[in-house]
Formats: sequence, C-alpha cells, structure tokens
Amino acid sequence: MRALFKLIVWLVGLALVVLIASNLLLEPTYAVSSRVVIRATPAKVWAKVGALDQWPSWVKGIERLNVVKGGGQEVGSLADTHVYNGFQGWEITVQIVETRPEVRFGYQILGGPQNGVQSTIELKPSADGRSTQVTWTESQTPNGLWGNLLAAVMKSIVTMHHEESLNTLKFAIERTI
Repeated sequence: MRALFKLIVWLVGLALVVLIASNLLLEPTYAVSSRVVIRATPAKVWAKVGALDQWPSWVKGIERLNVVKGGGQEVGSLADTHVYNGFQGWEITVQIVETRPEVRFGYQILGGPQNGVQSTIELKPSADGRSTQVTWTESQTPNGLWGNLLAAVMKSIVTMHHEESLNTLKFAIERTI
C-alpha cells in the first residue's frame, strides 16, 4: 500500500513538473505552413482544393464527407466529416469562411480536437502559368492548462498531415496530365 502511495505521489509530482515546464518553456500557439509545387494550372488545382466534396480524394484521414449546407464551394457551406488519424476517429464539421477561386480557400474546423481552427489554402501560379504553388497554413492556440504542451505536439502532427495531403494532391493531379 505504501509503495502504491509513493508511486501516485511521484506521478502527480512528475505531471506538475511537466505542466509547469511546458507553460514556461513552450509557445502557446502553433503555426504551420506547408508548400508544394504542382505541375498544373491554378484552375486544375482549384477543382480539387476549392470543392469540399473533392477533399476525400486528397486530404489524409477523411473517411466520409457530406456537404450538408450550400454547394460545398461557397462561403457558409458546411460539410459533416468523419476523420480517422490511424488511432482514433471523430466527427468534425468543416465550414467555408473564404473563397477566392483559383487564389485562396479559407475554412474553419468545428468539433474534434481542433475545434475553432481556421486554415487557408493559397494558390500562386508560376510566371508561365503552367504550375501552381499551393500553401496550406494553419495556426491555433489550444486552451487549458495543457495548452502549451498540446500546441507543441499538434505542430508536428499538423505539419506531417498537411505535407502528406499536399503530396497526395500533387500526385493525383499530375498523374492525370
């Protein structure tokens, strides 16, 4: 019994040290920006990026996406989505908050561990117009006592997710050219 009590005290102490250290040493916000150049015009890239119903073909982890409000291409459109990260699945809603065809797409995540996150996907054509640089940007300031630690963990996870998804997008578009 005494050994169990010591173990519990030790674990609580360790948790407090991690909590205090993370709040003192880690940034409260993560910001991620991933880029890829796709050998296709902005119009071809926009066909996949600017329509929510196309996201399951390139955004990693989307198992199901149903547009429930709007057409899935204009501001205010909503899509109920089931996302699976390899360990756990959850339901989120994606809401389009900005759309400038062939230039910029902005959305907000509602629900799940990234509730409230706003992201943008920007398209920039090359000088000759035959390729497009796609930049996916996201930032968040998680709330709560463990927010700083969560921000540090989320930064690497989101970076990997965006890079894998953008490479899938690149492959999907370039193989049809």
